[in-house]
Amino acid sequence: MTITMYGAQWCGDCRRAKQYFDDNDIEFTYVNLEETPEAADIVLERNGGLKRVPVIVFGDDSHLTEPSNEALAAKLAELETGTCAVENFKVTKDEANGVFSLTRDGEIVSQASFTNRGNNSIVIPHVGTNPQHRGQGYAGRLMAGLLDIVREDGQTIVPLCPYAAQFIRDNDTYHDLLAS
Repeated sequence: MTITMYGAQWCGDCRRAKQYFDDNDIEFTYVNLEETPEAADIVLERNGGLKRVPVIVFGDDSHLTEPSNEALAAKLAELETGTCAVENFKVTKDEANGVFSLTRDGEIVSQASFTNRGNNSIVIPHVGTNPQHRGQGYAGRLMAGLLDIVREDGQTIVPLCPYAAQFIRDNDTYHDLLAS
């Protein structure tokens, strides 16, 4: 099985994933993006334009971004047995309660609160992922989905949450949604 991990020395998730592979005697190729900046295009392509590491690419051409050790173990078991864990993701907007939710197989894994600002824009004060689901890229999935909904609704966004603001800064395709 071939495994390639794209990461950076400053990244805690990258160091953790490398340690997981080392502790479990799993061979992998490490591509340091600081030493090989042209490989960043692979990260962006795999993440739909998101600048998130590590990106771990497996022999079946699937990948995981910022996986927890549990997610790595599950993926490796899946590849070993040839089974596939089905994950159905959905982002919904609950206008009445002022919340966007990301569900995975029907379970809420990440949420973002919002309020309407009145000039066809919404304010996002908080984005959070349930503790047991952190480190698996769910907040990024939630942000991408909610921004797509914001675009479909013809709205703009005021990202008060530092994570939401950074997500938009890191993804040029959403810059046009920022409220003036």
